Amino acid sequence: MTREEIRNKIFEHLKQQVAWTQTNPNQAQQFQLSQIYTLFPMVQGEAQWQHHKIDAITREIIQELENGGFIYEGQAGGLGDMSSYPWYTITEYGKEAILQEDWSPYDPEGYLNALKAKIPVIDDVTLTYIGETVAAYNRRHLLSATLTIGVASENLMLLLIEAYTNWIPNATRKASFQNKVNGRFISTQYGEFKKEFVNDLKSLPVEFQVNWGNLY
Repeated sequence: MTREEIRNKIFEHLKQQVAWTQTNPNQAQQFQLSQIYTLFPMVQGEAQWQHHKIDAITREIIQELENGGFIYEGQAGGLGDMSSYPWYTITEYGKEAILQEDWSPYDPEGYLNALKAKIPVIDDVTLTYIGETVAAYNRRHLLSATLTIGVASENLMLLLIEAYTNWIPNATRKASFQNKVNGRFISTQYGEFKKEFVNDLKSLPVEFQVNWGNLY
């Protein structure tokens, strides 16, 4: 069983927990770690070490959910001490996230895997900053998330300008454009790119011409 399969099973269980709470508002929502373990019974022919590995990944995912603020240790409505461990309660933030049809970006690993599947050629620098963005977002460090997604966007724009420069078919025009952007701040490069690209806009398919306005 893969880590993603284990994570999906845990998320589905938590989703059922939240749904149960909504239909039973007078009951405290909580679950024990042992309930999560029962989602992964030992199957015939499975080696003991393989099952222990599944249990270890399960605990890692529970810890990640706790670090992200989705759950907290202790019984709901209890005294808050550690004597009630290993009971867990889903936080209000966790309930909101769990009920989303798509866990992204509440599921950092799943989000990055989905992004790479959708854009296989995405570069490592952009992917790294997007990973930092999702991690910061899940810890509700929104300013940090805004900054890192900005860096990712800037890197993508620089790659676009570089690709566009290499594409310009006219050598004189290419040299002129390179002189305008080389070594300049990103804002200057972006401005020069927009002015230059207008010359090629009509050569693009209509749908791209319509979306061009989104870059302004």
